[in-house]
Amino acid sequence: MSLQRNSQKRSQSSTRIELARDLHDSLAQDLVAIGFKLDLFLSDLPISYRESAREIRIDITDATKRVRQELFALRALDSDYQLELATIAQPLHIEVIGEISKLSGQERRIIDELVRNAATHSKGHNITLEISDHSILVKDDGQGMRGISEVVEELGGELLISSGSTGTQVEIRLP
Repeated sequence: MSLQRNSQKRSQSSTRIELARDLHDSLAQDLVAIGFKLDLFLSDLPISYRESAREIRIDITDATKRVRQELFALRALDSDYQLELATIAQPLHIEVIGEISKLSGQERRIIDELVRNAATHSKGHNITLEISDHSILVKDDGQGMRGISEVVEELGGELLISSGSTGTQVEIRLP
């Protein structure tokens, strides 16, 4: 899959998840509230109008169910992304802790790259992705830079890693 198509797919997925969240917080809640208000109103209606009002109540309940089904379908895309992550992580096993639905398209691209790097270079068996409100943690049980860091530590040195748009820098400070 091309980079552009992959990026487009992630962006669409993120947009659908945000839409599902917005619809749940507005339309679905409004339909439920209308149904409850109608329930309260039913007992005050003359008997001759109650049958028609009950039919309206049934229509509202059906509409609420349809909206919820659509919301679940939109949110099911999260499981698609989790499957995509599992594929990227191969041959490692990935565990996701937190709500993957909260991730933006940009955050997903970052995670994809971190998981891909761990799968390619760590020589580990597991990757853990922890998502919280203001942080994302990707860790693996592989070698990483352990071999280098152990030697630097034996020498009484310090290992510093920085990365930016101009590349990655590994600095070893020795006494």
